[in-house]
Amino acid sequence: MNIGLNLYGPCSKQVMKEEDLLIAVSAVGINNVEPCVLMGGLTHDNPSFWTMMRFQHLYELMKNIDLGVKSIHVVTESLENSVDEMIMLANEYGIKQFVVGMPNRFDENTLRERSLVLFEVAERLKSCGARILIHNNKPDTEVRINGVTALERLVDLCDGKVGFQLDLGWCAAGGEDPIAFFKRNESRVESVHFKDFVKPGESEEDVPIGLGSIDSKSAIEMAQKSGIPMLIDQDCYSDIRVDLKESLDFIISNK
Repeated sequence: MNIGLNLYGPCSKQVMKEEDLLIAVSAVGINNVEPCVLMGGLTHDNPSFWTMMRFQHLYELMKNIDLGVKSIHVVTESLENSVDEMIMLANEYGIKQFVVGMPNRFDENTLRERSLVLFEVAERLKSCGARILIHNNKPDTEVRINGVTALERLVDLCDGKVGFQLDLGWCAAGGEDPIAFFKRNESRVESVHFKDFVKPGESEEDVPIGLGSIDSKSAIEMAQKSGIPMLIDQDCYSDIRVDLKESLDFIISNK
């Protein structure tokens, strides 16, 4: 079973060097990772955000320890100025999914403007067989526009060119039932982040998959049925090796 890990949380804690972290992740049994990569000339001192050069360097290590990279979170201030880098990553490293966040504002005009940018980026990525997906955070399912979540409204405006990377935990924190959301958007969810909270919306301290209140079992079943990537996304750890193994074992035991 191919199960991945989003690297934002593990890298942000800086509990070990990136090289040692990747070796530990592979040793646990995780097959692929999803890094956050700076593009479009953006610089940042957040340890979770890799420069392009850092990604290329670490990719050689990942290849040697059988860690694949199928998707990347794009960290940029300008999607338009980052497309060439995405195309290069798709062509040279086989990246198939580029993940972006929602805009900071959720009014209809802002969402329409963003949809035009996403539409253009999606069209350009067609040449290399890659897709652009939107990852949700808490406000994205908390705010509603014309009877649907802001997240759904933006994807509606993209007219099938853009899909969801559904984060189950943040979806619940925003007041939505993540399984109901998944079901009504099943054809548009192209990747799933497994994040588990004991009390979604009240505490932002997440726990290993299966120890919180999210119905992860149903999400595993739906993701398997759709044949889409499943990635662990945990930000808070007691012991990163123990927690990752617990999450991985839960997903495998419920496949």
